[in-house]
Amino acid sequence: MFDRLRGMQEQKAALKRDENHFSRMLTGITKEQFGLEIGPSLRPCAPKSEGYHVEIVDWLSREALIEKYQGMGLDTSRIEEVDYIWDGRSYAQVTGKCGSYDYIIASHVIEHVPDFIGFLKDCSSMLKPNGILSIAVPDKRFTLDHFRMVTTTGKVINDYLSNEQYGSMGALTDYWNHVVRRDGLESWPRTQDKKIKKEYAFIHDEEFNRKNYKESVGVKGARDFHQNVFTPASFELLIYELWEYDLIDLKIETLYDTTAEEFIVSMRKAQQRPVMTDEERMELIRRASRENVID
Repeated sequence: MFDRLRGMQEQKAALKRDENHFSRMLTGITKEQFGLEIGPSLRPCAPKSEGYHVEIVDWLSREALIEKYQGMGLDTSRIEEVDYIWDGRSYAQVTGKCGSYDYIIASHVIEHVPDFIGFLKDCSSMLKPNGILSIAVPDKRFTLDHFRMVTTTGKVINDYLSNEQYGSMGALTDYWNHVVRRDGLESWPRTQDKKIKKEYAFIHDEEFNRKNYKESVGVKGARDFHQNVFTPASFELLIYELWEYDLIDLKIETLYDTTAEEFIVSMRKAQQRPVMTDEERMELIRRASRENVID
């Protein structure tokens, strides 16, 4: 799952993200703390080589990752030793850790998980009280998801209650139908948004969609695509509403607005739910609606 079959163009773009990426991902995290990084592959945020006391879970061993990415012409010098190889089970089962980590880091992972709530619960189970979950999330406005509608609370609750393991066919067809390139790019920095032509082209055509739908219906197995789509306000609203139903115990502590094609969120394991007035919630809904407007 961690490679997510992005392709060379997206992997290279990931290496050029905003220079503040690493400092923001490490908000509240120190080298003395004990942490877990999920799927860092080419660019760990808390490298062991720099003194971080961290374990790594990835989809392949270090040797296999190096072989794969060298074949794509990418720099593999930062790939570190993998402690756990993900095998489809929950991360808690793979690591054997419960209430053990001071922090968990997951950069560009959460949009791929079929069960958003299950992922947050899994991470929370491995964190110590007051532990940190630090995530980087693509802002759909500046990626191939540009024309897709943001993920709602209803969708993630349905995924959770149905124990979604692979991603529904409905979500997959939505992805196939609507992902685009803008002026040939699958992601672009927010800072460059006005400099890039608004020339969009569908990534998949009708023939591709029909063929892959027929081949995929009824087939069980991992489906690697952006299961969920977010903007900063839509993500904040989603987290708040999940607290209303007592479905999560991770609270947003810091949300860094989009600078490259991603926004970064630091969440903390908490017992008390976030408090928001009706006026604040209404303004958050308005912001989420404005961010979802398609240009």
